[in-house]
Amino acid sequence: MVRRNLFEYLVADLNTRSFIIITGARQVGKTTLLKQFLNDLQEQKHSVYYVNLEDPDFLDSLNEHPKNIFSLFTIDKKQKNIFLIDEIQYLNNPTNFLKYLYDEYADFVKLYVTGSSAFYLDAKFKDSLAGRKKIYILNTLSLDEFLLFIRRKESGEISKIHSLRSFISG
Repeated sequence: MVRRNLFEYLVADLNTRSFIIITGARQVGKTTLLKQFLNDLQEQKHSVYYVNLEDPDFLDSLNEHPKNIFSLFTIDKKQKNIFLIDEIQYLNNPTNFLKYLYDEYADFVKLYVTGSSAFYLDAKFKDSLAGRKKIYILNTLSLDEFLLFIRRKESGEISKIHSLRSFISG
């Protein structure tokens, strides 16, 4: 399976306290990236839960109160529980949701959330959440990723590109 470059950063952030926000334009692969990460975490036997806020049942419950996430899943407070939340911009108050879960449950909850690039600038996002978050922007495929996706890595094209970049930046 071909993975986006950002995937390795998500893995590296597993042991950090910050929650992770993945933002980007529509259709760049945020949901696909999150589902690949979900599969990887499940294979490694992590306690991981996926929530798609396009599902009205999830959305209604979490709009009612952030702690309702714990009524949707059986979690173990003795270990880190990883929540992958897709389309967080659909919440009425995404800032409050993230801030509340971080402030009250960061010892056993790790959050990875996706949202469109506009949601972070949206009026619904009222707080900077300084010190609590790390933001990644998922762009369209880089040239390296594109070559991986078309299976050209074996042909040495990527190493040629890196050499050319080094030469140009001198």
